[in-house]
Amino acid sequence: MVQECTEDFQVVWTDPADAELHWGWDKMHNPRPMAPLGYDLAERQNALVFSARTAILNGYIFAHGFSIPTPPQEVWDRGVATVWEGEYAPRCREACARWRNTDYNSMTAAEIAGSLDGIIEEAGEVMLLTMIVAIAFGMPTSVLADFCEEELGAEGGQLAAALLQGFDNVSAGGGAGLGELAETALKLPAVATAFRERRYDGLESLEGGPQFAAELRSYLDEYGWRAESWGRVHVPTWAEDPRVPLMLIGRYLADASVTPAAAIERAVGQRENATREIETRLSGEKLERFRELLAKCQSHVRISEGRAFWQLTIDGSMRVPLLALGAKLVAAGTLDEANDIFYLRLDEAKGAAADSRSRLQKQVAAGKADLARWESLSPPAFVGGPEKTEMPAVFVKAQGRFWGGEIEQPADGAVVKGNPAARGIARGPARLIMDLGQADRLQKGEVLVCPSTAPPWTPLFAIASAVVTDTGGILSHSAICAREYGIPAVVGTKVGTRRITDGAMVTVDGGLGTVRIEG
Repeated sequence: MVQECTEDFQVVWTDPADAELHWGWDKMHNPRPMAPLGYDLAERQNALVFSARTAILNGYIFAHGFSIPTPPQEVWDRGVATVWEGEYAPRCREACARWRNTDYNSMTAAEIAGSLDGIIEEAGEVMLLTMIVAIAFGMPTSVLADFCEEELGAEGGQLAAALLQGFDNVSAGGGAGLGELAETALKLPAVATAFRERRYDGLESLEGGPQFAAELRSYLDEYGWRAESWGRVHVPTWAEDPRVPLMLIGRYLADASVTPAAAIERAVGQRENATREIETRLSGEKLERFRELLAKCQSHVRISEGRAFWQLTIDGSMRVPLLALGAKLVAAGTLDEANDIFYLRLDEAKGAAADSRSRLQKQVAAGKADLARWESLSPPAFVGGPEKTEMPAVFVKAQGRFWGGEIEQPADGAVVKGNPAARGIARGPARLIMDLGQADRLQKGEVLVCPSTAPPWTPLFAIASAVVTDTGGILSHSAICAREYGIPAVVGTKVGTRRITDGAMVTVDGGLGTVRIEG
């Protein structure tokens, strides 16, 4: 439900009773406002997947009653990896491929509009599959981290997290695939020259261009349908607009030291070092207990990143039928561009499909203006009343490792504190990146500072010397990918993007969880 509110988020509730409820903002997954059609998608998914009500305030999503679904018994009986990789992920793949490969050109606007409710419902159903495994793979890792902290002290949690890195997973595979494309381009002189000169148009017409284009299409078919981030369904995917991956390929081609392959080697080394460190500090029954716990959670990163991959691919694949309807509305004179459909509510888009006389350009322009204005706002962590949910301490601790806990900032204004997520120290200029459209601003050795990251951001970790985020704990996506690329990370600062100025020289200590701003 969309609620009227001021730009400082003073809400005029339609139902006064809602003012007493707790409505939380998930800054990790929805740090930016969304376009109007996204409101309807978010509301339906929140209800089906998280049993939550949704309030849209200045384009930002706030939820009440949010809960992680409980895994069905088959997940426990057969094993989370077996069920996820053998059944749930293939169901996500099949649904996404079917939405993308349907012949919408042969359908009328009304027929496409009539199919949307079913597609959105199915999207919620497969999105649910990505969430009902969360507790089953997350709790064993939390138990391992608890054990390591008890036996090894505060650094035990970081050491435990490092043990999970350096194994095959889809996010690392997406980065590695770009590195392989850079290697292909390097072997094709005309293509390599075009990349060095940043000429990305017309690559297929160059000598060797057809070979490179074929490999690029194969890559984009697999990795290119991910939404840029959660809640950003109005932003074209890489499959539609490959400028970001082409830019990254050019960076890798120009400097082999920033390729994902070189970075991932560091992660393997750090995992092996962490294993040796723990095993030299434990012995006897404690060492056996450690090995037993580790064996239960070594698939954590593979499942975690696989879930995120499909969540974003579900959102990206839903763009195809929506754009198909948008194209029909362009042909009818209702819209100027197919992507403008995301600036309408779902009922408005369906209504326009039934009335070829509709002209919605002014409404689209207003939606774009609202979104641009809301981008600069700073939403509160919640609106309404205080949170009253109670849960066992073990779950609170486990959720804290993913979401990040409360951080008390030091009195020294030159230091930003966060969760220590990946050990190491790096010094360099801070580069504030708010979305992937700004990715080309990040230069080798700079510190990536952002609200949060999603899997399509992963290749940037090969360029950055460290990462600092506003959100997340040691098992968040940002922390996982920093360790995967062997760079220091401080996550969940809450204030990093506000306190750290773009271009400021900073020193990041991923072991202590501090960022010192030098000016």
